[in-house]
Amino acid sequence: MATLFCSVLLIACDRSSNSAPTSHKAEKKSHRIEVVTVKDKTISITQIVSGTLEAVTKIRLYNEESGRITSLPYHEGDHVKKGTLLVQLDNALLKTDVAKAKASREQAAVDLSRVKKLLPKKISTEEEVARARTELDLAVAEEKRQTTRLRRTSIYAPITGVISKRLYEPGDMLAAQSQILSIIDPAKLQLKATLAERWMPLIKQKQKVKLRIDALGDRKFNAIIHRIHPTIDTTTHKGTLEILLKPAPEGAISGQFARAYIELTATNRLTIPTHTIHYEPEGAYVYRVKQDDNGQTVTEKVFFEQGQQFASVTEVLSELKAGDRIVSRGFLGLRHGKKVEIDRTDDEKP
Repeated sequence: MATLFCSVLLIACDRSSNSAPTSHKAEKKSHRIEVVTVKDKTISITQIVSGTLEAVTKIRLYNEESGRITSLPYHEGDHVKKGTLLVQLDNALLKTDVAKAKASREQAAVDLSRVKKLLPKKISTEEEVARARTELDLAVAEEKRQTTRLRRTSIYAPITGVISKRLYEPGDMLAAQSQILSIIDPAKLQLKATLAERWMPLIKQKQKVKLRIDALGDRKFNAIIHRIHPTIDTTTHKGTLEILLKPAPEGAISGQFARAYIELTATNRLTIPTHTIHYEPEGAYVYRVKQDDNGQTVTEKVFFEQGQQFASVTEVLSELKAGDRIVSRGFLGLRHGKKVEIDRTDDEKP
């Protein structure tokens, strides 16, 4: 029995002596980390906006006189030159009114001439001459009015373009101010798109962008931002911009889906890699590396204010400064005041 007890005791001592060095090594093993440097630099990011191409110049043609359409020769897709007759309304009655107004004007001119000749002979008076002159002025104005009405029964193409909409047919009776046709300029197309409000301050008018039209494959075309709307939509918190594609490439037509690639640049921004940021209910924080009073390398938890995120980096607005080193790898078991050993920095990476 005594022999058995001694054997157990020896085995226990042997195990204790074997485990002691392992525990000692574990205590000496340091927490290794990688760090990155907080940098003040210029940031570039590409934002993609999409939408439908539309014509820059879109003109709706209305009639100012009521009447029946006698001629409407062009249909959707027809190309027309500036000055081409597009719509003709029945104007027979207006022609009669013009002839009547012309005759009245001629008679008023004769009457004025007659009373002016009689004035030196005291047969007519100054008052009669003034009245005759007024009648002539009224007749001239009426002739101009009727001539203008007659001219408005013929509607001509205001630009060289393509008929995009036809709403009536010959023989239809039109009330005044009815839209008859629409015409567009196919050589100038634009993409009207929206962009998140946080990116709007980074774009500018005349900025060059690349535009891809899905129907035309992977080719990218040169375009410019030619208009930035001055307000932000309060519901979506997005701004509107118009991207001009001029001249329009062959095959590009209004209504096609397109995407614009906008390069955004922000200068002098203090940034850190986004993956180094941690979150707690109190806010966002990182582990900054510093030397303690004993000259040892330790970490400290630093809460800071975030700005905008640019792809893989995030803007820093407070607490951190350029040159600070923060932990980028080795987070497992990390805490405030933890003694660490730096494995390498971002500047040392190939």
